[in-house]
Amino acid sequence: MNEPIIKDHLGRKACKKIVSYCESWFIKHVVKPIFFLLPPSLLTMLAVRKGMQEDVIDYFGQTAGEFLNNSALLIIICTYIYVVLMRAIYAGIENHAKPAKELEVGDLLALLKAIDIVVGDKTKRVTSEVKGIINNANVINELKFLQSIRPEQQIPLLVVGLRSVFEYMDKQKTVYRVGLLRIENDKPVDWFSFDPASLPPRTEAQTLSAPTSTVSQCIKNKSLVIVEDIQKELNKRTKKERRYIKSNTQETDEGSQLCYPLIHPATNKVEYVFTIAGNRAGCLNENYSELYAWVIRHFSIRVSLEHSLLIVKEKANESTKEAA
Repeated sequence: MNEPIIKDHLGRKACKKIVSYCESWFIKHVVKPIFFLLPPSLLTMLAVRKGMQEDVIDYFGQTAGEFLNNSALLIIICTYIYVVLMRAIYAGIENHAKPAKELEVGDLLALLKAIDIVVGDKTKRVTSEVKGIINNANVINELKFLQSIRPEQQIPLLVVGLRSVFEYMDKQKTVYRVGLLRIENDKPVDWFSFDPASLPPRTEAQTLSAPTSTVSQCIKNKSLVIVEDIQKELNKRTKKERRYIKSNTQETDEGSQLCYPLIHPATNKVEYVFTIAGNRAGCLNENYSELYAWVIRHFSIRVSLEHSLLIVKEKANESTKEAA
């Protein structure tokens, strides 16, 4: 499966480049020591050594020499502050280059549990089928095997699992709604699955083909798209700036929206879009894009597999009907 584009803030992107550049051998062991140590060392020597002060007077005049002679203590203090500031600035750049949020052990366990539930469900069915084959000593029928794996049931379970992980990671008890849209010719055609069933989609799939919808922006750019505050997005002056459509959204509704494209590796086309909505403004944060993408990727890979199995099953059904 092809990976979608994960956009990053310019500031974080610049910090990552700086850190990456500074980690090269030449910069780390030659340039950085010179940059950090040479200026303060040179100034300290000029301030305390008489011979060097005379050289300064020769090159820069009597005023510079008097300043060095009268301000030796100030220069020494400033050189110390220089080193501290340089280290603090670089530490700040390193810190900003790091992911805004990292998964905790509990989050990882929730992710594994959600996936295990789906895999376990399929394992039970396939194991049951295999037991039947062993007991009957019959060769397995292709169509019967494909019916036993039931990809059309596995995909909704993956949607349920993804929702459970997002709700576990959220410490503010946000209610999330997760859907999977089927895409044809770069247009949403129907909701393949949605969870929870008690909170169905507010907008028809076809309506989301509007150019300013979060889904359409996701498909167009083949990238993860996050709208942190749906009301702020709707209040933007022009439609071109918006990445969210009003549809059935009320003025009192709060929330965030995320869309993640599932791209087919052979066609490079978007086949599905995961939609994740939370009922609290700011519950989905653009700073956490990489984290969200990492979590969703574990589910999107399995959805792509089940999608392929679904196609094979449909083709097998067609062949059986034609043969009959």
